[in-house]
Amino acid sequence: MGDYVNILRNFLPPEATILELQQPQKRAAVLLADIDGDYIEEIIGAYKYKEQNYILILRNINNQWLPLIHLQGKGYGISDLIVAQITDNWVNTLIVGWQIGSIWSELDLLQWTNSGFVRLPTNNMVYSKLEVEDMQNQYGQDGQYELAVWEHDTGDGYKVEVYRFSDGRLVQAKDAYPYYFKKVETYYEKLLQKNDFSYYWYYLSDAQKKAGDLEQSLASIDKALSFRSPYPSKEELLDKKQQLLNRLSDVRSDGQVIIDSERGDVTGDGFMDTVYLTGTKTEGSPFWQNITLNILDGKTNIYERISLKENAGYHPTIFLGDFTGNHVDDILVVIDTGGSGGTIYAYVFASLEGQMRQIFDADEFNERSKYEVNYQKNYKVTVISSDPKKKYTLDLMYKGEEYLSEIYNEDGTLKAPIEGWVDPISGLFPIDYARDGTYELVTFQRIAGRYHADALGYVHNILKWNGNEFVTDRQNVSIFGEDLD
Repeated sequence: MGDYVNILRNFLPPEATILELQQPQKRAAVLLADIDGDYIEEIIGAYKYKEQNYILILRNINNQWLPLIHLQGKGYGISDLIVAQITDNWVNTLIVGWQIGSIWSELDLLQWTNSGFVRLPTNNMVYSKLEVEDMQNQYGQDGQYELAVWEHDTGDGYKVEVYRFSDGRLVQAKDAYPYYFKKVETYYEKLLQKNDFSYYWYYLSDAQKKAGDLEQSLASIDKALSFRSPYPSKEELLDKKQQLLNRLSDVRSDGQVIIDSERGDVTGDGFMDTVYLTGTKTEGSPFWQNITLNILDGKTNIYERISLKENAGYHPTIFLGDFTGNHVDDILVVIDTGGSGGTIYAYVFASLEGQMRQIFDADEFNERSKYEVNYQKNYKVTVISSDPKKKYTLDLMYKGEEYLSEIYNEDGTLKAPIEGWVDPISGLFPIDYARDGTYELVTFQRIAGRYHADALGYVHNILKWNGNEFVTDRQNVSIFGEDLD
């Protein structure tokens, strides 16, 4: 290239200096390329003369170099001098970055036409870094080059966009996003290994979104939100999170949408994970089907889907908290069945020995928790629990004369034997009674008398993890109070 630099210098005024490119290494801003579509390479160089920048292009005619054109430039230096086919006429475009600041350059696109060189519209685009590449889309490379424009923001963070020249202007090349933004993802992942800053998580999320990694993007947004002063703002991050949730709902090929999501370390590796429920909503109804638990690992960006035994119902929710006492978040899933008793499906999942396991099932609890409910003389009802073995006596006097007269004779004896029952779990709530960071599970089971609506009270079980399973630590019964006029 030194020979071409000397040739170019022969055509410059004595006081002129050839500009230098600094990246990827320091060198003269001179290149050899076919710029006019005649399949013969020209010498293209940038120089400064009397504080003004210029481009000089030399054409080889009969083995003699002659000036083709002088073009006036901008700025005080040059950051990029590239030739690539960015238009659809397959003639090279001269891509110049005129340096206008220490980290800022203005884009200049020079295109040969039958009438000579013209400047393609750039909307006065200013950038910090530029990459030009024939980027892949779903069909591969097409020979037309795209421009990746990096605009500095803060620290080593950049706003990145990919453009293609189409219909006489630069437009976003969204079909190239999955290819190029994988590179941007890698850039920010490496930064975050050394600098755990909110704005890097924000830009990683943007790159992941554009690359099509929506679950990972959602996790990165949540990570950015976890900082005391999130970047760019809590409101903007929450807005972008909602956009991601909506987009995730729209793109799921199985028709599932995100119902609820929470964030916490459920794998125990010190990284925040994203846990969310997906399902298929019945049109015109709050009823959900195909409810599935999803876990996106914050460290590996790998997500796991867990099918639920009962996966249809109403108002599915997630709660994250430590139930096992190992200082790792466990997952509580609750779904309303919609039955007349207001019962629920409920599951707890925990990471044990590196595997996500189900450690509680409300149906299994209901199966092993048996009760006897019997009306007794003198306006009493006994409730006998099998596990733990306890007996409770309820006073029915608050029910009033009309209710009692249907069941009892005047002397307080029963007109006929009556058995009631205890419903399956209708409520399951996490409570940290000891305020030590470990939650217990509190169950609510309705006590029914002659019929379902004849509610007598509730059985409450406080369930505690014993290292192998949830066991009843305490049990009590609550009754309804009498209305006082």
